[in-house]
Amino acid sequence: MKSTLLSVILFTTALPASAELIITYAENPGANLTSLADTNLFTFNGLRTGVNKNVSWSGVGKFDQLYIKRTDVYGGAVDATNLKGSNYSLQGAGTEVLSSTLTLDKDSSYFGMWWSAGDPNNVLNFYEGSQLVGSFSTASLLDLLPSDYYGNPKDRTMNSNEAYAFINFYGDAKTAWDKIVLTNNNSSGFESDNYTTRVTAWNPLVDGVLPGVPVALVSGKTTTKVTKESLAGTSWSLGASAVGAAPGAPAPPVTLLAAFAGVLVLRQVRARRQKAA
Repeated sequence: MKSTLLSVILFTTALPASAELIITYAENPGANLTSLADTNLFTFNGLRTGVNKNVSWSGVGKFDQLYIKRTDVYGGAVDATNLKGSNYSLQGAGTEVLSSTLTLDKDSSYFGMWWSAGDPNNVLNFYEGSQLVGSFSTASLLDLLPSDYYGNPKDRTMNSNEAYAFINFYGDAKTAWDKIVLTNNNSSGFESDNYTTRVTAWNPLVDGVLPGVPVALVSGKTTTKVTKESLAGTSWSLGASAVGAAPGAPAPPVTLLAAFAGVLVLRQVRARRQKAA
């Protein structure tokens, strides 16, 4: 019990008590789709290669601009109709598109994408209006992944020094965003595919245990690496069978769990002092 409580405190005390939180989970190596249910999927297979302006994602939102490229060693997820790889989205790499903005029709608390050939100049930002909710880069996210994710999954010897992973971004019960911005400074390329979104936040009573491998907890520009061990006992590690709450209740925020853990630890310390006295 003590180690679990301390782990809860360690990865939450670095964040402001009122912070909006996003946790990232990577699907298993080689996966290029989410295993979360009830999501909307956007691939780039129906778009022409090159620059596309004002691209609609039906029922979800709109991209201001996209640069679409045919599959190569750096991008293009394999699917049932594209066994060698599909079209993908690209920012930078000598194209005229250095930034792509997805404006959502509704505030949403989940996003996922296949982030391929990650390099230090790829930046992904989530906004609620003008407020930055979470900022992600290869350095703060993909570099935390184990070696199993490196190299193109079609052949791990291809571009083996860069990570390829489907990353899930989950907002906690009070966190949502209405805009997602992908940028690269044109010194390299930001390659991605299979964008996935959902309005509703992850709920352990409905969705069960979060799928994949935990990577990091992010608030604004603050990133804290997490593991299954450090998440033990928090809402992020719980499934429907383990949560004693009413159906449809939101997952308890991590900050609340940290506060609860802190109270228990203080009680233990006081009890030991009284006993010693």
